[in-house]
Amino acid sequence: MIMAFSVNKANCNEIVLASTHDVQELDVTSLLACQSYIWIGEEYDRESKSSDDVDYRGSTTTLYQPSATSYSASQVHPPSSLPWLGSGQTSTGSINTVSIYDLIIVTDGSVRMFEWTRPQQLVCFRQAGNARVTRLYFNSQGNKCGVADGEGFLSIWQVNQTASNPKPYMSWQCHSKATSDFAFITSSSLVATSGHSNDNRNVCLWDTLISPGNSLIHGFTCHDHGATVLQYAPKQQLLISGGRKGHVCIFDIRQRQLIHTFQAHDSAIKALALDPYEEYFTTGSAEGNIKVWRLTGHGLIHSFKSEHAKQSIFRNIGAGVMQIDIIQGNRIFSCGADGTLKTRVLPNAFNIPNRILDIL
Repeated sequence: MIMAFSVNKANCNEIVLASTHDVQELDVTSLLACQSYIWIGEEYDRESKSSDDVDYRGSTTTLYQPSATSYSASQVHPPSSLPWLGSGQTSTGSINTVSIYDLIIVTDGSVRMFEWTRPQQLVCFRQAGNARVTRLYFNSQGNKCGVADGEGFLSIWQVNQTASNPKPYMSWQCHSKATSDFAFITSSSLVATSGHSNDNRNVCLWDTLISPGNSLIHGFTCHDHGATVLQYAPKQQLLISGGRKGHVCIFDIRQRQLIHTFQAHDSAIKALALDPYEEYFTTGSAEGNIKVWRLTGHGLIHSFKSEHAKQSIFRNIGAGVMQIDIIQGNRIFSCGADGTLKTRVLPNAFNIPNRILDIL
């Protein structure tokens, strides 16, 4: 199973992926330059009433599938592994500007930072023995990193520190049960979080310049049983969240209001990504389905059924789509419980399915 991945924003041909066994860096230059390999006919069930039944498909290329033999192994540069991390790898970090560094999480609760293409650990931000890490990001300037965990806390570090085990300059409990995701807002002094709280304020805005006890700006009551994923659209000043019951909520943070909500999936939303131009966003469900939605009007553009379907009843580490990322050129990367990392290119017109690439 591929738990997470990260695309180098300075070089989109470099990808680091985390399985349940190890962490590997891949150079997929040749594969991303190729044309589509397989064309899968368009199919969808017009009579079904399920919100997950519409399925438009293009061609497909699998980037990485540990259990499968590669038909294009010669096109992929040999992966660089970090075997000394041990088993239990769960997630890699996201960088919004030039990606010089990457963050690695292990299931023991530790967080470590590495430089791309270099195996030596630079910093250990979080020691083993802490709560399970649910999400981590760098801010857009790259000088701060935040870590959310399963006990509801969010901790933020300054990246440019000389200490090998630095302490966070701020740490507070955002949600009473768990913090599932977060986003740095504007200058990074504001932070939005999603999670599960007893008072049902499952999406919150925080001011990190104020002491933790008084830093809550606003809490949105939404998402029964918790919010699972979160994205910030800076140009439009919107927050997009997904929940355990398959709903998407869109908030205007200037007015601090919920402006729209709709049922996106029949199961929990596990992944959410926004395109760089803020024209559309994608959602991934626990059933393995991926959908593409317009940010304005919120209409469904594409639906890809069982893109990362859970293939065994005995796998209980994760289910469905684990992560989605969108880069320039309408290229979508996704990974999931089926053990694959995939990429597809959406058409510019957003009305006719174009092509998908699956890389081994």
